[in-house]
Amino acid sequence: MSAPTRFATQIVGSYYKPQWLADHDLVYAKEGVWWRIAPPMLEQAQDDAVRLAVADQERAGLTYVTDGEERRQTFSGHFYALGGIDSDEQGLVTNFSGDILEYLTMKQRAVTSDEQQKPAAPPEFRQPRVVGPISWERPLVLDAARFLKDNTTGLTKVTVIGPASLALRLVDEHYGSLDQVAFGVADALNKELRALDELGIDLIQLDEPEVHFRYSQLKDFAVEAIDRAFAGVKARKSLHVCYGYSKNIAEKKATPVYPDAIELLGNTTTDAISLEYAQPKQTPDLLERAGGKSVVLGVLDLDTEAAVESVDQIVDMAEAAVAVVGPDKLELGSDCGMWFLPRDVCFAKISAMEQAAQVLRQRHS
Repeated sequence: MSAPTRFATQIVGSYYKPQWLADHDLVYAKEGVWWRIAPPMLEQAQDDAVRLAVADQERAGLTYVTDGEERRQTFSGHFYALGGIDSDEQGLVTNFSGDILEYLTMKQRAVTSDEQQKPAAPPEFRQPRVVGPISWERPLVLDAARFLKDNTTGLTKVTVIGPASLALRLVDEHYGSLDQVAFGVADALNKELRALDELGIDLIQLDEPEVHFRYSQLKDFAVEAIDRAFAGVKARKSLHVCYGYSKNIAEKKATPVYPDAIELLGNTTTDAISLEYAQPKQTPDLLERAGGKSVVLGVLDLDTEAAVESVDQIVDMAEAAVAVVGPDKLELGSDCGMWFLPRDVCFAKISAMEQAAQVLRQRHS
């Protein structure tokens, strides 16, 4: 399935999340606690936040419109509601290994003199447990997708966490191996994706950052898991792989793992691969690893201190990519989710991206 227009534009998924709606400092607290709105009014407040996100994307002229993921605290926690997962009594995580930590410089938070004097405690991190067969018991984002369709005239895009990444965010007490957890997740998520497809969503994206972060743990079975999740889906399909939110990371460097992750995703049944590109300063030769898939080039650096890109900067970045994949295989997107940036910055960035796409369409018409 081809893109609806040359140099189609889109955000990865999340847009600005209003501070009146959610406390950004609590994003990694237990799911649900970051909302500032009392439960009786929360759904109405989320509806209004979605309307704002849609209005900005339409005003900028983006090809695809998302709901900004305004109803989600994190991209993963929203999907812990699958059957067989216990989010209340969480398990201790012991697997902290990763393939790219040396290529990331994390932002440092200020600490008090009290904290500086305390000895470092051993890490204790808990995640939901898999306590039985993972199953799809009810739609998780279908109502949100329906609200999106009812509130935009544009093409619609919905994002769902990928099976490999969700598997690594669970403590397995049932299956006995990571690949079987991923396959169980994939088969459950496939029912969610089919429901979105039946609703008429135009683009369905799976988020698979762990294929980059922990490639070595996933490389032997991620393709099968992703294809099981996508099985039978007729809508346009995309995979997103990134470095994590720039809210937490001061510097991202091109890693030797990222090209392998892109090549792995290129072997799936996806139609497009969404890349983080601008902030880690990737080079166009990376795109040769995409296996002939369409490439959604991350042209918006989302570091909290980054300037708004000029149209010319985006055009130049895209033209270098066109030389590798051609004009029919290149789309433009944000590096990653935008939820933590101020709304005016988000809008300025997506507007510049769409203006750059218009320049590119004229040049390559």
